Amino acid sequence: MTLLFADYYAGLIGAGVALFVGIALVLSKRFHGRFTLDHHIGVQKVHSDPTPRIGGLAILAGFIAAWYFSTGEARTLLALIGLTGLPALGFGMAEDITKKVGVKWRLLATIFSGLIFTIASGYSISSVGVPWLDVLLSYSWVAIPFTAFAIGGVANSINLIDGFHGLASGTLMVIFLAFAIVYARVGDSTMVVVSITMLLIIAGFFVVNFPLGKLFLGDAGAYFTGYMVAVLGVLLPARHAEVSPWVSLLILGYPVMETVFSILRRQRDGHSPGAPDSDHLHHLVHRRWATPMSERLNIILDKNALTSVFLWGLPIGSLLAATFTNLESSQPLLLLGVGVLLYIVVYRTAYKAPV
Repeated sequence: MTLLFADYYAGLIGAGVALFVGIALVLSKRFHGRFTLDHHIGVQKVHSDPTPRIGGLAILAGFIAAWYFSTGEARTLLALIGLTGLPALGFGMAEDITKKVGVKWRLLATIFSGLIFTIASGYSISSVGVPWLDVLLSYSWVAIPFTAFAIGGVANSINLIDGFHGLASGTLMVIFLAFAIVYARVGDSTMVVVSITMLLIIAGFFVVNFPLGKLFLGDAGAYFTGYMVAVLGVLLPARHAEVSPWVSLLILGYPVMETVFSILRRQRDGHSPGAPDSDHLHHLVHRRWATPMSERLNIILDKNALTSVFLWGLPIGSLLAATFTNLESSQPLLLLGVGVLLYIVVYRTAYKAPV
């Protein structure tokens, strides 16, 4: 598989457009801030300066530009992903502007995007490596809704970790790179181009998101990009049946684990699974490690950005595991189990650490 610089110029254009629109949104916030600023309100908020939360517009602009200049099957797939992702993007943007769209409706929108993609593309999750589940997934009436729910769940997991400067966007770039590497390993040049294109678009936004946090992804950006990585995760085993379906979950490990553990924690405490709280791993790392280190050592990065740097180690670990694992064996599942144990150890250590 030989890829040339020309295969990525569409992504580079998308990155430039995302950066340009991101800067424009920051500079023009006095005109739209009444509707778009994310003020310091709520148990999950950790920033002090009102900041535009419509980074999804920069992502969308970059995506459209990248699609326009792309070619071949990559162009077709980008169009399919973009169009089917509009419900997730639209409901997220409505929440960013009105602050009145409930969690349930946003979740349903991401699931609906997944449903449209699954039906339109013909791709679905047909195997999870568990015999009795694989029998059920052999029926389209099971596989299609299962895939839609999985896509919606992953999309929401990215929104869940979007709490600090560069945490979600940095994690997304690592995830897209991991998918690009795995697709390269199986010789799928089209999906390598699609993965790198998405990575570059996020990179354009990243410049205004980290380390100063001048623009936030917002719900639209988080759901739309989360939808993108979810689709890449579905396409991997769907296009390459020899690849273990656990490879995708291994790559997506950090945001998915954060979501699952958050739901379990809230249920244990008698709270709604969708209720906001400040006990996510990133909140603990911020309170217990990043804040004291930033204040004590006078580090250039502020505590919000430093929190992201700490936590990028988790998706980077998944990237390394996916890069070197045997894609056709049970190794990805075993490595995922190791990742779960590592997450628990880090969470418990952060929870017990002195403030």
